Parts: sequence; structure tokens; C-alpha cells
Amino acid sequence: MKTLMRLFVTLALLAGMLAGCAGAPESTHSSAANRATPAKEESTTAEKADQETGKWPRTYVDALGREIVLEKKPEKVALLFFRNFEHLFLLDEAPVAATDLDVLQEWESLAPYKDKQIVDIGSMTSPNLEKLLEVGPDLIIMVSGRYGSYGDKLEKIAPVVTVDSNENNWQGALREYGKIFGKEQKAEDEIKRIETLIADSKEQLKAFSDKTFGVIMLGDKQFWGFTTQFVFNKESGLGLNPPSKYVDMSTKGEQISLEGLAAMNPDYMFVADIGGSSKKLQGYLKNLESDSAWNSLQAIKNGHMYALDSSIAAGGPLGIELGVKTIVKNMLAK
Repeated sequence: MKTLMRLFVTLALLAGMLAGCAGAPESTHSSAANRATPAKEESTTAEKADQETGKWPRTYVDALGREIVLEKKPEKVALLFFRNFEHLFLLDEAPVAATDLDVLQEWESLAPYKDKQIVDIGSMTSPNLEKLLEVGPDLIIMVSGRYGSYGDKLEKIAPVVTVDSNENNWQGALREYGKIFGKEQKAEDEIKRIETLIADSKEQLKAFSDKTFGVIMLGDKQFWGFTTQFVFNKESGLGLNPPSKYVDMSTKGEQISLEGLAAMNPDYMFVADIGGSSKKLQGYLKNLESDSAWNSLQAIKNGHMYALDSSIAAGGPLGIELGVKTIVKNMLAK
């Protein structure tokens, strides 16, 4: 989990860091359809109609602007981007191989899928290509910022599709996967379902419009203030109010001191472990029980601190759904 924690902090706090160099190395596959070519400015009407009805083959333009021809619906997908487990599972498309499988055991949002038979191919930073070759996927999905590091090697195994990190855009990410798997309508249905949940929950929480809230990710003697969009956004989120001295709301979040947290002093506080472990979170909270600065917080004194699953920081649809339900359950508890 140490490796995953470093990955998670980097991805969560430094937006755009995953925007890496791009190339279009030639695939060793004999079919020219499996090679990446420069993107056209727009698809034809016929192509769009085919994609909307789940017809194959289809041409998918990936995050690097490369046209990838998918001859048929992908059935053996390797996923090299741990943030996107939720999108695949929500579309009923479990990968056959993936990196960073720790999250399947650690994130409560993925609990229903933890027993899926998925081959572990290491970490996103250094995937085990030999094991991936043994799996024999018919499609590899990776984040665009890593393509320059080893994308050419992946192309020798199977066609490669790159995806964006999609900071604060779970709907866009889900729509892209809908295109890849021919499940555009399924993606729209799930988006509508979760957006309706958020809107309904926002109405239920209007009684707390005069209170302030903080989302704090905890580490080993570390505190991170997050500006989690589904919590604070007034249009697309729950619209909860941050404290007047909260972290810069135009950023993803930032590391703070315990003294800084005391200065914010939110009325309510949601906490999670930045490394993704609920067990570690309980340990951090146990260590804070005797800390005077921690105990001076209004949220602690009034019993208004609640634990959230660490998946909320990844911004995926299942993590958001679980986060919203957890917040409403705790806030409305009698």
C-alpha cells in the first residue's frame, strides 16, 4: 500500500501531472486496424449511429487523439489505471488483468467486486509485461500520461486505448468507457441514477446550510484538506459549506497542519485514510485521542466526525455514490 499511497497522493493532488508525452509506435499486430493513426476532425454520421447502437467494428478516438479500430466488443481487457475500476464494474465489464489490485481489498466502494478473478500485473508505474503477455488481452487500457513511458511495449501485446485522468469528471469518464464497450445507454442510465441521488441528498441536507464542513484525509502524522467536488460543489454536488479558512477551493486540496485544521474548525468533519486503508484510519484516529489540538475541534467535541471510504478521493462514480449515502446516513441519524 505504500506504493499505492504515493500514487494516490500524486494523482489526487497534482491535477494534470498525468499529462505526459505521447507517441504512436507501430504495433506488431498484422492488421492495420490495430494501429494508431492521427485523429480525424470529426466522425461521420454513420460512424456515430453505429456507436450509439453498439455496432461493431467502431473507431474510438482515445485521449491522445489516436484512432483505434475496435473490430468487436472487447472481452479480455487489461486495465492499467486503478482509478477506473469503478467505471468498468459499473458497466458490468470486469478486467481480466489489472494493476494496483490492492484497492479491491481496501475500498468499500469496490467490496462487491473483490472476489473477481483478475490477474495481478503489478503497479501502474511498472506493470509486469511478461505476465500481461501470458494473459493475452484483446485490449489494454492505460492512462494517457503513462503512454510515453511504456506504451510502445504494450502495443506489441495488444491494441492500446489511452484515457484521461478525468479530474472531477466521472460522467465524462463513464461515457468514454460506454463508447469503448458499446454501452453508451448503460453509461447514461448510471449517470442519471447517481446525479439524481446527489440532487435528492442535497435537498435532504438543506437543514445544515448554516454549518461548515471539512473533508480531511489522514496519513502518518499528516493532514490533507480536500475540496471534494461532490461534497462542496453548489451546482453538481451536495453544496455543503467549507470553513472560511479552508484550503484553496480552486485546487484539488493541500496538506495542512493540525494547527491549521484547528484554525478552520469545521462544525462537521469527514475523515478518510489517504492511503486507502480503513484499518490504518482507525489507527490514526486512535493516536489522536490524546491530542489536545485535535480534541479542541468543534467536530470532535460535539461528536460530529464521521469516517468516509478512501475511494472518495479518486472521484469515481461508485466512490461518490457511497460517499453521498454515508454522509446522508450520518447527518440525518437521530
